[in-house]
Amino acid sequence: MSDIAALVAQANARGSTSAFADMLVEAKLPTDVDRAKAKIFQPLRLGSLSLQHRIVHPGLGRSRSDFGAESPLAAKYFAQRTTPGSLVISQATGVSADAVAWQWAASLYNDTQQAALVPVIQAVHDRGGFWFQQLFHVGRCTTPALVKLSRERAGLSPPEYGFRPMSSSAVAETGLNTHSGEVPGVPHALTIEEIKIVQEDFKKAAQRAVAAGADGIEILGGNGWLIDQFLHDNINIRTDEYGQTIENRSRFALEVVEAIAEVVGYQRIGIRLSPFSYFHETDGSQPLEQILHLCHHLVLRGIAYLHIARGPVTRNLSIEQNIHRLTSKGIAREDISLRPFRRLLSSIHSADPQSSLPILIGNGGYDEVSGILAVEEGLADAVSFGRRFISNPDLVARVRLGYPLTPDDPSTFYTHGAKGYTTYPTYSPKEDIISEKSAAILRKSELNPPSSPTTLQVKKRVAIIGAGVSGIASAAALGRVGGFEIRIFESRGVPGGSWVPDISSSSKSQFPNADSERLIKTNKSGASFSEISGATQEHFFSSPLYPNLRAKIPYKVLGGGSVFELHTQDPNTLFQTGEEISATVENKAHQFDHLIEYHTTVENCEKTPDGRLQLTLRKTNPIGTDNWTDEQFDHLIIATGHISVPRIPLIPGLDQWARGLRHSATWHSGEEFRDQKILIVGSGDSAIDLSLASLPFVKSPIYVSERTPHPQFPNVFSRSSVEVVPAISHLTVDTIHLADGRSLIDIDTIVFATGYLRTYPFLSSKIRPPPVDGYRIPGLYQYIFDIHNPEAIAFNGVVDGALSWLTWEKSAFLIALLWSGKIHLPPKELQEAWESRRLAETGDRKFHVLRDIADTVVYFDELNELGAEYLHTDAEDDLLLRSFDFKLVLEWLRSRVQLAKSYGIKDEVSINGSA
Repeated sequence: MSDIAALVAQANARGSTSAFADMLVEAKLPTDVDRAKAKIFQPLRLGSLSLQHRIVHPGLGRSRSDFGAESPLAAKYFAQRTTPGSLVISQATGVSADAVAWQWAASLYNDTQQAALVPVIQAVHDRGGFWFQQLFHVGRCTTPALVKLSRERAGLSPPEYGFRPMSSSAVAETGLNTHSGEVPGVPHALTIEEIKIVQEDFKKAAQRAVAAGADGIEILGGNGWLIDQFLHDNINIRTDEYGQTIENRSRFALEVVEAIAEVVGYQRIGIRLSPFSYFHETDGSQPLEQILHLCHHLVLRGIAYLHIARGPVTRNLSIEQNIHRLTSKGIAREDISLRPFRRLLSSIHSADPQSSLPILIGNGGYDEVSGILAVEEGLADAVSFGRRFISNPDLVARVRLGYPLTPDDPSTFYTHGAKGYTTYPTYSPKEDIISEKSAAILRKSELNPPSSPTTLQVKKRVAIIGAGVSGIASAAALGRVGGFEIRIFESRGVPGGSWVPDISSSSKSQFPNADSERLIKTNKSGASFSEISGATQEHFFSSPLYPNLRAKIPYKVLGGGSVFELHTQDPNTLFQTGEEISATVENKAHQFDHLIEYHTTVENCEKTPDGRLQLTLRKTNPIGTDNWTDEQFDHLIIATGHISVPRIPLIPGLDQWARGLRHSATWHSGEEFRDQKILIVGSGDSAIDLSLASLPFVKSPIYVSERTPHPQFPNVFSRSSVEVVPAISHLTVDTIHLADGRSLIDIDTIVFATGYLRTYPFLSSKIRPPPVDGYRIPGLYQYIFDIHNPEAIAFNGVVDGALSWLTWEKSAFLIALLWSGKIHLPPKELQEAWESRRLAETGDRKFHVLRDIADTVVYFDELNELGAEYLHTDAEDDLLLRSFDFKLVLEWLRSRVQLAKSYGIKDEVSINGSA
């Protein structure tokens, strides 16, 4: 468990770069420096190109690519930031399916990605700029879940070593990957043959870049990615020609450069290096000597430039911490800078007399003053600005004229839409002289533009079945998009679904059918099935809430960012009680009362000749009578969740069993089993709660029939008062026969903690196929979209293990975008292929279950990708299409430790186990 605590403190991919904050301090330009005549604005020879100034746009990964292809917004973004004769470097671009670091990262290994790049480069050329394509391979800095997803999309089967990342050696990165929530694991050490394949991938990507119009190639050799993994001997422990010595560790990078030179020539190649960084735990014993050796041979080959991350700026360490790390390796403090590289360039020349001398580009936390001075004093020939280019599209003009810079918004660095990407304004001098009163008037006029005649649009009618969390989240998201008339049909008398008990609807416990054909009568437990006059369906109104329930998901994760945001007064609390959550859910849900029809069930759904849906509705009146009506809708969202009808396994002899039968859905207190011997069937969260709460009251031991151990806490039942037994083979009147041949004869009550059935009896088989054994809803794409009726029917809330209610709101937002024509789904055959792959992996039983935190994080981005068509527009409402917040991943990890302690577990907890 201590390992989990360490993981919480580590994040080695996307995330804040703490040291950059130390660098972002504005200074004033010395009075003896003439800004207008500063060297930074003078021309510069770059290989065979002529730059008109020395302010460079560096490679900035912004997570806006769609399946590796540049977003149409990228053309606008780069056009905004390009000036005549400027050097513009693309975002880091993966050279193969295995090179991808995360979803939304750029790649260049297929025709679609190449075609998407053409208008982006053309936009830069139209503004007179030069485009260098930055190519990289992520190496070990990814995870099996991300590798698997990328290879599947490329139509590639797993290699012999599975979906493990690759690296120079089988040395794992520690910490947690922020893009999947996984521990990276030990990578596959590349063979010599595989190294040659990777180098060929770099060459092919360079060919594609040139074909798309690129003027040159920048190789990303730093930041801890694959090339860096060959350069550092704490990662590269090879004993062949690619390891052991400085010369050998440089070999991979040099061969990549040579391969690309065959495409563009050395004078159109630059390399980006980070000799002083600790990115992804690059901590070699001789970092400066190693990088200088590599640069020496690159200069001899005549490359165009060295792009060096200056000084001690790095991720996860402060400046002083990094300086201490580097000086302890024997590096002089003054050499933690660009100075060693300036000395190198002054001492050697290219072996080709026709080549221009390489230039030195400095990078890393420059503000306008330090950037100007770095060039003025000769430390660098040019400088690149990252974060300042993000928020100042007219950066070159602002630096030249001394205009103030707009601060950046880090919360939009890695989102996926226009906001924080193409929405930063250029500077207008009027901002300095306009009065506050005039500014207020201007802001008001911008918020309330003059009205213009519009055509009245008829709103589409949407029926939502269920006023639980997923139903209310659906209504909220549909309202956010607009253009819909919403009706919510709720069978109970209160909203909130399983989180809010409804005493008015039923005070009786029910024991459900073991299948859809027969009803099991109970006896000793006193439970009975409640018939409702006029009903054509079985209805189970009992809430699974019980007095001592405490949620197993941290409240920040569960409600995070959704319409059901949860809060607490206790800063030390990770979990909320059932009562606390119930109060929040009910209060928020009641805000939608004007849309809800209570005590109303959908009894039938049929398609009309014109393609609409006709619902047969039954409203139960207080006096016990029913009103039946038919209504037509354009769309239907089924939001009945996955906690509805309790599941009872089809155990032979169940109808002969003469003793107590219960389901966890009707359980409220361990005291209900006082002085009884009980057998619990199941090993999930409900089984854990039920067993621990019952221990003080029942006759010991409690028997737990476990098919498979709990994925996170496999040893939770390992205690003297609990005996784990195998599955039940069959039952007789008073005997439980186990699969291993043993029998239990003194059990008073069998308690099924076996989950719930997915059942939708109102849907005709003419519309769509029924659920498979109550487990899987066939014909669903991404657990949401009805493959057979995508424009009419969608499901929300059926996926199990999603962790956050934001999932339901995100799903509904996508549904609304689809039904309003703002996005389109992939072709039907691709949707069916997704379903087939998922089914092959999980089977029917686990089809709708997100197995672990990585499944959830990756699924979030898969949903976001469905919204790419919308995100590629200038629409700024992207809040529901953002990646899973890594802070929530850390919160979830912390909660596993606390939850284990509450269970009395001292063993290690599975990180990537099911949530």
